[in-house]
Amino acid sequence: MRPGTQLARLPGAVLLTHRAPRRGLWRRVFLYFAVSHLLLVFLALVIYLGRHAGT
Repeated sequence: MRPGTQLARLPGAVLLTHRAPRRGLWRRVFLYFAVSHLLLVFLALVIYLGRHAGT
């Protein structure tokens, strides 16, 4: 009975583990994209203010 129930539950687990990382991957890519752009804007602002602060 146990091998049959494991085989019956296996496809659901495979689908869950197959679909979940894609959603996490897209979220991770979007977060990496947003954070990198925020850091670039912050660095540009610091450089701009640093150059124009003395004048």
